[in-house]
Amino acid sequence: MDSSVYVMSFNSGFNFYRKNKRIPLVSSGDSTLDELLGGGGFRKNLVYLLYGDKKKLANILLTTAVIAQKSFNNGGLGEEIKVAFIDANNRFNPYNVSKFAVSQNLSPQKVLGNILIARAFTWDQMVELLENRLSKLEHVKVVLISGITTLFQSYEKQMFEDLLRAINGIKTILSKTRPLIVLTAPLNEYSLYRPNGGKILSHFGSVLALINEDERYTEYVLVQHPFLPENRLLKWKPRIPKRNLANTTKNMTLDCWF
Repeated sequence: MDSSVYVMSFNSGFNFYRKNKRIPLVSSGDSTLDELLGGGGFRKNLVYLLYGDKKKLANILLTTAVIAQKSFNNGGLGEEIKVAFIDANNRFNPYNVSKFAVSQNLSPQKVLGNILIARAFTWDQMVELLENRLSKLEHVKVVLISGITTLFQSYEKQMFEDLLRAINGIKTILSKTRPLIVLTAPLNEYSLYRPNGGKILSHFGSVLALINEDERYTEYVLVQHPFLPENRLLKWKPRIPKRNLANTTKNMTLDCWF
């Protein structure tokens, strides 16, 4: 019998549900975001688009890059995995990564060594990295793209064509190594709830989540999810910041972690 019969065969919805339940979850390091995403964090079989506050989103990517390197038994994707970090926001901070790695009982030196970083300073550089360079990486299990449309300056036809090429590059590595993919983007300057990049970017993401910072709270909005309803959570900020007098890491340098 032709093997294509098995490839194109039907499966039950319950088996599909059980398969999804077996896919490991990777925490974002943000308990409120994890709750919004279904009580555990990111799933490898979904593409995540987070948009909104640049600083908050950058911190989420940094903590995800660390947690993903934990063992399977500790909520990660396995020790010594490679993480690709493409940064258009210039927010990668090795000191914060090292400090968080220590809090997770991981070696800062090993964690930083497993993160492959590329920075884009122009839109052409971002397109080149995603379209041609990303797919050449071997054994990458996590792809984190900070500010995919931060450098997206105009709304001309050519810019959207470039974005399509960049997304096709992401799809290439997705089919090649099936990594966990998390993208971040700024808000569209003419909208309070849409990401910069329009429908092309929105339609690429399986899960869309908006994160906004307010003076009194952080707002988390689940805009789109394949099997969860729309949701909104608020994380209230303390009126008076607590002083951590026992924080001995405040004045430490990066060399201290090594």
